[in-house]
Amino acid sequence: MKIKRIGALSIFYFLFSFNSLADNSQATNTIVVNQLGYPLLAQKRAYWMDAQDNTVSLINMATGLVTQYPVNPEPAILGKNRRVSSIDFSHFTTPGWYRLKAGKQFSAPFHINDDVYRPLLYRLIRALYLQRSGVPIEDRETGMSRPPSHIHDGLIFRADKFNKKNAWIDVNGGWYDAGDFGKYVATTTITVAHLLEAYRQAPQLFETAFFQPEGSQQAGLPYILQEAKVGLTWLEKMQRSDGAVYRKVSGKHWPTVMSPWNDTQLRYIFGISSPDTAKFAATLAFASRIYAPFEPQVAKRYLQAALKAWALLARTPKQFIDWKKADDTGSGPYISNEHDIENSLLTDIDDRLWALAELYLATKDPQFKQTFLSLYSPEHLDIFEWKNPALMGIWHLIITQQTDFNFLNKDLQAKAAYYAKIAQSQPFSVANDRFIWGSNKMVAEIGLLLAWSSQLGGKTHSALTHGQYSQSQIDYLLGANAFDLCFVTGFGSRSVKHIHHLYQNASGVNIPGFLVGGPNEHAQANIAPKGLGMLSYVDDEKSYAVNEFAIDYNASLIGLLATHFAMLKAGQ
Repeated sequence: MKIKRIGALSIFYFLFSFNSLADNSQATNTIVVNQLGYPLLAQKRAYWMDAQDNTVSLINMATGLVTQYPVNPEPAILGKNRRVSSIDFSHFTTPGWYRLKAGKQFSAPFHINDDVYRPLLYRLIRALYLQRSGVPIEDRETGMSRPPSHIHDGLIFRADKFNKKNAWIDVNGGWYDAGDFGKYVATTTITVAHLLEAYRQAPQLFETAFFQPEGSQQAGLPYILQEAKVGLTWLEKMQRSDGAVYRKVSGKHWPTVMSPWNDTQLRYIFGISSPDTAKFAATLAFASRIYAPFEPQVAKRYLQAALKAWALLARTPKQFIDWKKADDTGSGPYISNEHDIENSLLTDIDDRLWALAELYLATKDPQFKQTFLSLYSPEHLDIFEWKNPALMGIWHLIITQQTDFNFLNKDLQAKAAYYAKIAQSQPFSVANDRFIWGSNKMVAEIGLLLAWSSQLGGKTHSALTHGQYSQSQIDYLLGANAFDLCFVTGFGSRSVKHIHHLYQNASGVNIPGFLVGGPNEHAQANIAPKGLGMLSYVDDEKSYAVNEFAIDYNASLIGLLATHFAMLKAGQ
């Protein structure tokens, strides 16, 4: 790892966390904090589980200076009988390294500084490079070196009217979705969109030298947009000649613990769907706006692909999914199934809403706006994820400040108020009360929704409250939780180590910058404890239902941190 770009602070995070000898399934401290730290003017909350006093000491680790802070006398209840009390030291704004102390209890060390999340944000983006498929990986910062893999993707799994069974189509490239080697349109579109929105929110941040890794291939194009093009190029390959989009690429069988180049099974392209086609149209239309100043011809190509996808959707107004049970023997379904039971998966209206919003903004064609307004209902506004991506388009329409879209802002504020109310009573101010597969991603997405609400609300009380709870979601993911554990590998003084990631598990290489799925009360791998809500977690590589990384998990936290940076710059 190179100090020149990543910085000594990140070196500390990386080495300290990976040399920790503690069992990460149990909290070593009962006073828990955001282990990376807090920006100067941000809300700063720590939590004391089963508090034994009414004050704690904030200690400057360099000077020894001590400041006393009260413990909230009204704790939240964790599990059956644990009490979680908050400690608010938001008014403290002196930069430096600190710890909290009460009796013999110390929190993890943390930093107060406005650049405290910058190394993490860089590494979350760079982790996508380490997930690239079909190309050699040479990363001096982590030491990862591997040959190209799955370069022959892929064969048509089931014949359709355009391609015969076993016909070969070049769908090489893209990102491996998670710890195994599947590639999915559903999560790739979400990931690309988050990268594009992160750049749109904070272009001045991503154009700095700090965010340009050694070997960036295209001068003049910020690295975050270079990485997004990896997903976009693969998505273009997944579009059928009539505009429809195939759903995923994988083998017939789940790979065992191995490096990707050792997975030599045949790889297949699985059927089209309207939800994926709509997400494709939205993402490519959004990309056409972002890349236009850099690569006008590429941007034009993206828009044409998006319009082609929409033309097919316009001809087929009802949801369609080409799926059979045999499609999922070696990859995730990414449609309604026994684990994903949200109502949004029973329709593609949410996906179409996102597409219509982005196409309207890219073309200014009023027909897209009119169709959006005819389909929209508040039930489609929720966190941005592959299960329901409408929010990204809704957000983009709101910020145009057209009066036609004022009602969308009201709906967004109402949803933010709903999540803020959850945070008021939950331990660690977590605004999520559904601890299912990917709960950490949900926490990050809720934090992003709250941040967008705060950006729109100015200096109102609700906007300030939503901004504060947005910070709380970051805190939870980075250590202020029941496990005293940063859920991103390689960051914080005590981070998750034993992730479910076939290449890491096979090679022993520790890979930094991966956000894991987090507590899941269903614990489908039967390793983490079940039925305990936010306590249903264990740091175990076999526990794939709680401890696997995925590209859209990282993307959610990238989006939240980029928006957080933009808010700090705006003085919010």
